[in-house]
Amino acid sequence: MSRTDIAGYLLAGEPFCPSCIHDLFIPFDLIGGPDRSTEDILDLVAAERGIRRDDETTFTAKEFPKPIYAPDVIGADVCIYCGKPLKGPDGARQ
Repeated sequence: MSRTDIAGYLLAGEPFCPSCIHDLFIPFDLIGGPDRSTEDILDLVAAERGIRRDDETTFTAKEFPKPIYAPDVIGADVCIYCGKPLKGPDGARQ
């Protein structure tokens, strides 16, 4: 899984931007702080929960956030939490 082109995450059927997923997972799992990357935090939480992030067929987006890759972003993809649009592969909305 390439983590360089993640535009957001799908959790419980809703899109979230990386910043909001980051902020949502720090207080609930009491790990890290603002200096840790979203991917680092998600890796730690996944390990604690026994989730294999490298095999997305082993968990659902209801259980744990699944990445939304930049090429898969459509114009309607906005973060449910902050309302900001997710960015496509060129940094713009698709």
